[in-house]
Amino acid sequence: MEVSELEFKSETKTIKFLLKSLFFFIHLAIMTEFIAGPKFRLGLRLMFFIYLSNPYYKTIKHRYYTYWTFSVLLFLYINFKIYEQFFMLHLNHIGLLYTISSIILILKMYMLSSPIYYPRVSWWEYDFRYRDDLKILIKAQDKEIDARLTDLRRQAGCVAIFEELKLGTEIQIIAKVENTSVILRGLVTSKRRELLGRPIIYGLQFKFDSRSNKKRYEQLEKLWKSDRKFKRKLKLGHGQ
Repeated sequence: MEVSELEFKSETKTIKFLLKSLFFFIHLAIMTEFIAGPKFRLGLRLMFFIYLSNPYYKTIKHRYYTYWTFSVLLFLYINFKIYEQFFMLHLNHIGLLYTISSIILILKMYMLSSPIYYPRVSWWEYDFRYRDDLKILIKAQDKEIDARLTDLRRQAGCVAIFEELKLGTEIQIIAKVENTSVILRGLVTSKRRELLGRPIIYGLQFKFDSRSNKKRYEQLEKLWKSDRKFKRKLKLGHGQ
């Protein structure tokens, strides 16, 4: 098994652990509140968060973008509870439990803010000429496929193509802008099909098993950024 594949599986296990830890500390904090001052609303709140853990997990499992809505609302709630417990009720031990929950939530959100899990897509851009993507060529399974690099962050990326690729497939990305060409190897680690008639989105974990690959990634990142800047200037020029 490749190192990058092992790292991806390890990261997935860590995310699951963080999810369980998050709700453990939230439930523990609410139960501690209940012990400090038994109230019916605290019992309802505990039941709500026990119920919430299942649909929240499903948003991660199926990589629904509603995960971010849930997470932001949860983050706001937890931070309100931190303020309430520390500065209004002066129950520091409960405030500490909510603080730990907030740290876990932030860490989990950071790990999931990757093109592998939740790629950024320019849904608002109706004109394909200005979308944040880069035309590339993919070599996979003895085929050459035209594709678009739609996201590039945190040493990972995602590509949009109409061909079916198996998870774990090693591919080669060839990006060319003007006189600059970059070739980089990657591993298909996730797959997302939005709607019929639209391309399939594949999450890629790039291979960094040599210094040359790291330099190539940096070159690809420069191409990606320069192409985005050019499209923004082009759009502003047409909008004037």
